[in-house]
Parts: sequence; structure tokens; C-alpha cells
Amino acid sequence: MFVQEGKKFPRVIYFSILSLVIVWCAGILIAPVWADEPGIRGGVSEFFYKFFSSACHQLDDRSLHIEGHKLGVCSRCTLIYFGFLTGIILYPFFRKLRNIEMPSIFFLLAGVALMGIDVSLDLLDIIKNTFITREITGGILGLILPFYIIPGTIRLFDEFFTPPAIIPKKQKD
Repeated sequence: MFVQEGKKFPRVIYFSILSLVIVWCAGILIAPVWADEPGIRGGVSEFFYKFFSSACHQLDDRSLHIEGHKLGVCSRCTLIYFGFLTGIILYPFFRKLRNIEMPSIFFLLAGVALMGIDVSLDLLDIIKNTFITREITGGILGLILPFYIIPGTIRLFDEFFTPPAIIPKKQKD
């Protein structure tokens, strides 16, 4: 199924998702940069740390730092979000926005499996994960996700805003 040629919402959806993710990623960087600032900037930093705490453990020893302050999320989450941003930026170079077909679920499951293996090996004390393994697995999953979220969101809007086809009733003989 493809979105009809005249529909404009694939671009609107794409740029809306892109804008939201830019703000999200900016918040990850603003939190440490404005951490020591007085007034509104310090409040904005606190807001972002608190906001991201519901999505991430924010452990200091598992986080990247700027100016001595940890980023708004841990290293794995940082690469998931910035990988997601990169994937969104690259998306139009690989797929037309009107194409709402998703890639094989294999790619998504492979990205999740890599991260699951990294986490499991660490939890089971078989191999401790490192910043590198957390960042690689997070980045891979982040790059993959836009190729499911963008067409899925466009498909949702397409199906929601496209009126159902009216099928004429069969005439009785």
C-alpha cells in the first residue's frame, strides 16, 4: 500500500518526528551544559534530568559527561536517541516518504537481539559490557527504528484520515 500521491501529511509527519527528536536530543545535551547555571538555565537543566529519569537509569558510571556533568541519559540511551536522529535524517535518502511498507521484522529483531545479548551477558557476569558495546548496540537499534516508526506513523494517519471505500450493495435477483 502506498500513500496517495496528493496527500501532504507524509512530509508533515516526517518533519514533525524530526523536530521532536531534535528537541529530545538537544535536551540530553542541555542538561549537563546548563547544570551549573543559575536561574532559568539551571531550572531547564533540572527539568531535563528529571524528565529523562523516567526513561533512563542515568547512572553516573554508565553515562558520558560534558564539563564534568553526565548527559541527560546513559551512554546506551544517548546512542539510541542520536542513532534515531541520524536514521531519521538518512531515511529520505533510502526510502520515499510515501512508501509506507516496513522492512522485514528481522532487522528490528536483530537490533533488539544484539542489545539483549549485551545486557544479558553483563547481567549473567559472563562478559561485562563496556561503553563501546553499550554505544554500538544502542546506536544500531537507534538507526533501525526510524525505518519502522516513520512508515508506521504515516500509515496510521493514512488509514485514519482516508475515508473507507463505499461498496455498493448487491442487487437482489
